[in-house]
Amino acid sequence: MTDYVAIIRKVEGTDYWVDVPDIPGCISNGKTIEEAKVNYREALALHMEYMTPTQTPRARSELTEEEFEDAVETYILSL
Repeated sequence: MTDYVAIIRKVEGTDYWVDVPDIPGCISNGKTIEEAKVNYREALALHMEYMTPTQTPRARSELTEEEFEDAVETYILSL
């Protein structure tokens, strides 16, 4: 199992957004943090269906300060 850092963002006037910098191209949103997390899991499942085992992204041990910009919460996503 691999652990990834998921970042929840909220910009005024928008929903909550979830992305994992180590899994580019997969984002999701929701009106609440919990809804955004659930929606991200669903989006990720679809995203992973089209990836081959060699395309599975590696998790980094550290993210950059820029990647945390606008973050309201982070959590660990285990795959």
